[in-house]
Amino acid sequence: MKLKILSVGKVRNKNLAKICQKFIKRIKHDINFEDILIKDSCKQKENLKILKYLKSDDGFHIGMSEDGELLNSKELALLLKSKSEKITFIIGGPDGLTENVKENVNMTLSLSPLTFTHEMAKTFLLEQIYRAISIINNRQYHKI
Repeated sequence: MKLKILSVGKVRNKNLAKICQKFIKRIKHDINFEDILIKDSCKQKENLKILKYLKSDDGFHIGMSEDGELLNSKELALLLKSKSEKITFIIGGPDGLTENVKENVNMTLSLSPLTFTHEMAKTFLLEQIYRAISIINNRQYHKI
């Protein structure tokens, strides 16, 4: 399994950055994982860079948006397990993804109907990816 997260801007909050790094390290222990950053600027420029990436990448693309599909952790694990191609999760900047980007991904996924900062969304997504990998590998996440 190969997963990527394409996100806009660094996680500047030091506490969240530490949590992200902890989960990235755990995820990389089990799978091929890449964290791709796009420099933050205006929403239009950020989303043009995302679109350029989408056109150059042949994997399964999941746009993160509060109006996306809601899955529980087991359903996310099943989704990840069902894909043979690489999967890229896309997190927009503070203003989110444009409709054009959402139309060019294979699916949109929501972590919650609530709106989160892009930094928190990345932290929560990394945790859920790790949880899904633990489910796939039949590991008890809460005991780790």
